[in-house]
Amino acid sequence: MNLKREIIHFAKKIGLDRVGFTTAEPFLKEKEILADRMARNLVSPFEEQDMELRWDPQKLLPGVKTIICFAMGYLMNPYDPMETSPDEIKGGPVGKISRYAKVKDYHFVLVKKLEEIVDFISKKEAGQFKIMVDTGSLMEKVAAQRAGLGWIGENTCLFTPELGSWVFLGEILTDIEIEPDTPMENRCDGCGRCIKACPTGALMAPFQINPHRCLSYITQIRGFIPEEFRKPLGNRIFGCDTCQEACPNNRNVEIPNHREFVPDIPLERDLKKLTKLSKQDFSKVFRDTAAGWRGRNVIRRNAVCAIGNSKDVNTIKLLESLTKDLSQTVREQALWSLKNHPCL
Repeated sequence: MNLKREIIHFAKKIGLDRVGFTTAEPFLKEKEILADRMARNLVSPFEEQDMELRWDPQKLLPGVKTIICFAMGYLMNPYDPMETSPDEIKGGPVGKISRYAKVKDYHFVLVKKLEEIVDFISKKEAGQFKIMVDTGSLMEKVAAQRAGLGWIGENTCLFTPELGSWVFLGEILTDIEIEPDTPMENRCDGCGRCIKACPTGALMAPFQINPHRCLSYITQIRGFIPEEFRKPLGNRIFGCDTCQEACPNNRNVEIPNHREFVPDIPLERDLKKLTKLSKQDFSKVFRDTAAGWRGRNVIRRNAVCAIGNSKDVNTIKLLESLTKDLSQTVREQALWSLKNHPCL
């Protein structure tokens, strides 16, 4: 068995669903797209601002010859891909949390697995390696498509044939030369459902997104939520899956049920409880998920906004008390939610 086959076999043995290989040639076509996005202020502050680090893998690992790309599905029962979360529970209104944030933080899960793969390869052949899982500069969706893992849809997500876009991506850059795979052809049929479904018009056109209007981004910014996005946020607490839920390619996908993603404690979705979340409870509930990185008051602010969009008359006294909260952001949001509450 050659090295490439051994890597694929080992990666799948430890739970990675898709593996692909591509060269480390610069992403020259995407370089032009990035330059255009920068000129039009369509680059998120969460993205690497040094564009050269994004399109030229040599800047990330000098001498790199191969990019090994991995995908791992994160849907779990009972999280059906077309799940519609109830807006009410026995105790009152609840918030929606993006599926990727309902599981254990993928950064830690994937990095650990990629470290195992680097160790496995190193025992076979000496080389240099660099691991990346989302936080790196590499254009990972473009690399994944070039490595044959999937295709980039109109909503700019990476879709895989079996798992849809419900996947986490990771990469290993190495100076070991490994035969590349064939890039996957785009299977998006141009139905435009994702674009029509976007509540804020963040999807401006096929394959074009304004990150500053994306509700997933809005739920993660610090400070005040811009007023034009408060109503469209609905009951979202962290992230947004709307464009993915609208896509036909995300129907009838496999649900891999990777147990390492199962959280120790289910995420709290009761809006009233979230507004009063203590530092201790926030750490206990959110610490091990991707929703924990932005901090407690961002989650609390979003919950207060969601309450302002609810129709629960029993939340009014709570909002009144939150206008005196220690957090200025929470206080301001509570004042808006009171003013705009449907029951007043």
